[in-house]
Amino acid sequence: MAKKEEPTFEEGAKQLKEIVSQLENDDLELDEAIDLFSRGIENLAFCKEKLARIKAKITELKQGKNGKLAEEILDFDA
Repeated sequence: MAKKEEPTFEEGAKQLKEIVSQLENDDLELDEAIDLFSRGIENLAFCKEKLARIKAKITELKQGKNGKLAEEILDFDA
């Protein structure tokens, strides 16, 4: 059996947008709204984790004083 591939961040964000759109619809039954909300929370956690992993991989090459390239982690929180 083939391993199921993890969705991309873009797919997760699209699904989250669709869930939010459905939740904004006034025609939902309470149970359906709660189910969608739960799926949305799970999807949001997935997207946050995916972003954290991507952020950890992003590096910037900078030329040091000795003329060599040095790898530096970008600080997005600054």
